[in-house]
Amino acid sequence: MKWQILVPAVALAAACSAGEANRDTAYRQTDAAAADTTMAAAPDTTAHQPAAALSDSSIVTELAQADMAEVQQARTALTESKSAAVKTLARRLETDHTAHLKQMRTLASKLKVSLPDSSSVPAAPELTGKTGAAFDSAFVQHAIDDHQKDIDKLQNTMLPAAQSADLKSLIRTTVPKLQAHLALAQSTERKLGS
Repeated sequence: MKWQILVPAVALAAACSAGEANRDTAYRQTDAAAADTTMAAAPDTTAHQPAAALSDSSIVTELAQADMAEVQQARTALTESKSAAVKTLARRLETDHTAHLKQMRTLASKLKVSLPDSSSVPAAPELTGKTGAAFDSAFVQHAIDDHQKDIDKLQNTMLPAAQSADLKSLIRTTVPKLQAHLALAQSTERKLGS
């Protein structure tokens, strides 16, 4: 008699345990599916927030390095090019970017940002090993491409991210200068083409 009562009780307990395990598994699957749906429905905000990742320090450093690269490339063009138009562009880039670099150093000091020296700036690979007309063409094309990218980045990424009023002001005054460089580089390109 004890066995008759005990066997159904064990079977019932086993069934209940199996039911709980199945119910727990079902809950876990439902929770996982809900989490996947939530993750899928949530917008990817990281791809659209590059400005938030930039600090004043990183902006100042990047701008100073860009100036150093421009000065270095312009000096190379002044020694390598035989074209009067390319030398005119190179002189303008060297003069303006040297002056801008001086402003960046002053701002970096004010914001307590340590800048790398110009020896850490790599040479532009698109200019390496080129001479004559090939160098002139590559230098001018690089100036066009670089200034277009820089103008876009300053206006659409760096300016919105900048916190310092001095940095915002410097960015706003830099954009027209870069636009003038871009126009001169495009004009130089047309001269080389003719």
